[in-house]
Amino acid sequence: MNYTQAEVDAHNAKGAAGRKAPTVEPKPAVADLTLKPCTDEAKLNKTERAYLAYLRRLNPPYIGIQNITLKLADDCRLTMDFSYINANGRMTFVDTKGGFWREDAKIKVKVAARIYRWADFIVAHKEGVIWREELIKP
Repeated sequence: MNYTQAEVDAHNAKGAAGRKAPTVEPKPAVADLTLKPCTDEAKLNKTERAYLAYLRRLNPPYIGIQNITLKLADDCRLTMDFSYINANGRMTFVDTKGGFWREDAKIKVKVAARIYRWADFIVAHKEGVIWREELIKP
């Protein structure tokens, strides 16, 4: 169809009358990029609370509590107990274990260490009053 310029202008004017002008949200002047510790301790068991107290004494710049879930495969995920930034600036994931460690958990941690090579994976066991930390190698 061929429209005249007057018909096009009339159509555009009618459509513009019913529309609101777009609003632009103001951007914050400075983004808050500080790392804040996760303080969700209600879901921790006794062993995990003890390791958290130990970890806080090390004073890393950031501690996360069960806040990062790693995808290992389709329908297979791993959420470690703790994540923190170590003294070398690397992300470190820690899973605390009591006296029992299931085979599927061992496999998941080993697979995660192979996939996410930019991070360190540690399994911590309490032996008496000290923590034995086992670095899981890819």
